[in-house]
Amino acid sequence: MLLVTTWFGSFLVDGKQVADSRLFPKEAKEIARRLRLMERGELLEEEKALAFAHKGFSVADSRLRSLGPVSSDRAPSLDHIASRMGFAPALLHEATLLLGREKLGELGPDRFVVQAIAGLDELTKTSNLLIERLAEWYGLHFPELVESSTQKELVDLVARLGDRETIRSQGGRDLESMGTPLSDDDRRAVMEWAGLARSVLSSQSGLEGYVTRRMEQLSPNLSAVVGPLLAARLLAHTGSIERLGRLPASTMQLLGAEKALFQFMTEGGRPPKHGVLFQHPLVHRAPPWQRGRIARALASAASLAARVDAFGKRDISESIRSGLQRKLERIQKERAAPPDGRRAGSLPPRRARAGNPDRRRSRR
Repeated sequence: MLLVTTWFGSFLVDGKQVADSRLFPKEAKEIARRLRLMERGELLEEEKALAFAHKGFSVADSRLRSLGPVSSDRAPSLDHIASRMGFAPALLHEATLLLGREKLGELGPDRFVVQAIAGLDELTKTSNLLIERLAEWYGLHFPELVESSTQKELVDLVARLGDRETIRSQGGRDLESMGTPLSDDDRRAVMEWAGLARSVLSSQSGLEGYVTRRMEQLSPNLSAVVGPLLAARLLAHTGSIERLGRLPASTMQLLGAEKALFQFMTEGGRPPKHGVLFQHPLVHRAPPWQRGRIARALASAASLAARVDAFGKRDISESIRSGLQRKLERIQKERAAPPDGRRAGSLPPRRARAGNPDRRRSRR
């Protein structure tokens, strides 16, 4: 006999016959509650009752392994008997709607951070495009200002003052220029563009502050180890702090490098050494021959920090950072010079491609 649970009850099936059953209440709310328990991997009272009343059966789902051995046979479909037992399709529809609403209500604050960091990255791309266009556009009129100003200074001066004469007199930039004069229409257009860039930069700054505050609340250890913005980007790759906390250090190290890893496994070449963690100054400022080990050490520290944030709920960030610092000092001491006499900044020789040579040849 095989223990099978469907959306309307639990059944002991012997061949094609139902030997015994425990039906769910004919209420959408109760059906939704049982479906939610099943998703969480919990046992239902109906399943326990059948297991208590019968012996020598197997189970169709690994969730039920505590009640009996898991069968390798495919579980039979029992949907055809639902209507006969008084469970209409409309009841299932209502139950699934209730289940969906319950899931939405259980979404944690980390899901908001995932959306916010994605929005921040989009704002960053947008502001870069706007400022790049502004620099080229305004450079026709006042190239000396473009060359001598930071991006934010350029945006602010153009948005507030417009033409170079006003910037010279009111903006404190007494620079000689060989640029083309602006007409009134040109001035209005470029000031409007600069105002748009300034608005995006302001939104970007506000959203960055929000992500920083929320990550320091939700994941204080990881935020202290890698920084709140990078912690949020790691979180975005998993969707929740709990899932991030379950990742081993090796997976944490390569989050964000999935395409490079797939290319390595299918075509060969060099395996990726880091993903999102490359954005951390400890990694991207390190010499190329140290980056792999530093990324591994940082991933190990980040994995521990995320695990404590997800399941421990205590602040051990100072201890983690101290351990990371000791590892970094050891790496920098042991690998102070490039290996094999290579020049600083050079990469190791490329390995021969792995995989099927016939398949590679056919691609050409």
